[in-house]
Amino acid sequence: MANTHYLIVEQSPQPPAALPELLKRLAADFRLDMYQCRQRLIGKGLSLLAKGPRETLENIAHVLAETAIPHWITSPTKPTFAPPRIKGITGSDSGLTFTCHDKSVTLVKGARVLAVFADLSGELAEKSVKHLLTSHAYRGRDHIEHLEDEKIFQTILQGRPVLDLYCLDETGAITDGVRIFPGKFDPRGLGERATLSSKQNLKAILELVRDVYAGEFILWTEFGLANLPGCQLHRDNPPTPETLRRNLISLTRYGWLMADIGQADRHAKDNQSPAGQALAATLLQTPVLAAGEVAPEVQPIIDELNHAVESEEQTVSGRSPRPAHGPKQGLPSPPPGVTRQRWNTPAFWFGTAGSVVVGLLIALLEIDNSHTLRHLLSQAFASGALPFLFGLLMFWYGFYFLRLKRQIENTPTSRIRSIAMGMVEVKGRAIRKYALVSPMTHVACAYYRLTRYRRGKNNKWEVSSITSSHHVPFLLEDDTGRIEIDPTGCRVNAGNRQEGMPGQVGLFHVDTDSHEKWVEETILEGTLLYVLGYASVRRATGPTLNERKHKALRELKQNGQLLKRYDQDGDGQISAEEWDTARADVEEQILRESLTDHQERKKQEEHVVIGKQKGRPLIISETHSEEHLTARYLTYSLPLFVIAALATGFSIYLLVQYLN
Repeated sequence: MANTHYLIVEQSPQPPAALPELLKRLAADFRLDMYQCRQRLIGKGLSLLAKGPRETLENIAHVLAETAIPHWITSPTKPTFAPPRIKGITGSDSGLTFTCHDKSVTLVKGARVLAVFADLSGELAEKSVKHLLTSHAYRGRDHIEHLEDEKIFQTILQGRPVLDLYCLDETGAITDGVRIFPGKFDPRGLGERATLSSKQNLKAILELVRDVYAGEFILWTEFGLANLPGCQLHRDNPPTPETLRRNLISLTRYGWLMADIGQADRHAKDNQSPAGQALAATLLQTPVLAAGEVAPEVQPIIDELNHAVESEEQTVSGRSPRPAHGPKQGLPSPPPGVTRQRWNTPAFWFGTAGSVVVGLLIALLEIDNSHTLRHLLSQAFASGALPFLFGLLMFWYGFYFLRLKRQIENTPTSRIRSIAMGMVEVKGRAIRKYALVSPMTHVACAYYRLTRYRRGKNNKWEVSSITSSHHVPFLLEDDTGRIEIDPTGCRVNAGNRQEGMPGQVGLFHVDTDSHEKWVEETILEGTLLYVLGYASVRRATGPTLNERKHKALRELKQNGQLLKRYDQDGDGQISAEEWDTARADVEEQILRESLTDHQERKKQEEHVVIGKQKGRPLIISETHSEEHLTARYLTYSLPLFVIAALATGFSIYLLVQYLN
């Protein structure tokens, strides 16, 4: 432990513009995992980025400083004691005295105080995870919204709250401390601040220390949200004394680590988290909550506490005390659209539409009393015409998959930034453009296809309907840029497949129907994709130039103040010559604005789209290798050619028999 240091960073609520270059540099120069670094740099609060010798961490810190990311290098201090639980409190002009089981702890007026307000039930962590998942699904990974400060305090107070108070010396080192549980101390020492609510009394102590006795007050509420070394929150249902003991050990370690962070920064104003000030103000305005009891405390053993520190492993952080500023942004809602089944897909013929066609043929056979239709069908089969048509269809499909295979092999892979117009082949990660969520599992995805089955005759599953997000574009991203993908009319091979029942919410069944099942195929956000399609310039949207001119002229007519500028003779009327001058000025202004818009450089995904062109394929496949895709299409085509050859031979045999 003597040679081990922690590099702790302050997370950014939104990804900074320089994040991609920073991640590449951390991976290339220090062999840090890019994905883990991104997870530890994006969010709210503090996070452990790396640990090791101080010399190595200082080199990493130099890179972080260039990107203006706040960070601290600290050596973890072994806790020399765990805060004892108080039984009573006494206040005086000189300080605040806490009576514990075997000693008294005095907080001298004007001393520096580090406070840790925590929830031991785990409800805060659970609510935070749910909030982050929901925010990611409906707002996107770059616009994740964290729990607000007021909700954090309400959740802590409604759970199993505990308050640790540490006295700090001039250097920021811990000299003494106490632990306070609601309902486990005599509140009479609070005087007029005492209430009938045990949790309100806990809040009153925090208020008393902050406003009256503490010279500098530092508040942390991230225990249970952060996964800092040795600070894990353990959860058992129902909670046991052993779980509480382990959580109290983690809470003690958390308090000492926060003191280490404070010592790493010599300036008192920078030591105090702005979120701590805001959260303390929120706490003091929290309404009265119902009283609650906490399981009996089991005093941690110092040797076990130090052993937990020595055996800790490097972890990923997720703490969040600092609010994100600025307007809330997020992904827009998916555009409305109706997905229709195409006639040349197997789902059409083996689904509802195919059942309707077969039903109509059977009805015609039953209605036709002259047996003309039956006679024609029997003659077509006897002469080999029907088997021959079936063989031609199989040949067509075989050559179709063979053409796809050759198209993939003959199209070179392009980088997105240097893409050319026409047939292109690109690879990258799927990124949502809209807040698209799959209907069954409720996960954030770039594409989904939901197939509903119902039990038919002979207890077999039959396709009843197919819905998908073919009408919702998404983005494809590689190291050079992004481009929009329009999946309308595409052939999609999704790698994630889930089977469920009607009424399913997420991955949990609410209701079951043995006569119906759902099969959902999704392309999750961040999935590596292969796309073969036609790249073209996006059609211009919005009003045309003439429409903009007409709108501007209408607005000019309705604005009397602007029209006065063109009344040159001052008679209060706009003559034909004066109106011609006004119209010429408006047309010149609209034309100038249009030219300015065209000169502005737009992002590639804003003016280029890959989609399906008539006579050209569009393939979107979740695969890591083209060889797997081409082998799949070859596997499709060979059996089709064999079936087509057999059908053709059978049709020739029937024709010879028919002629004889």
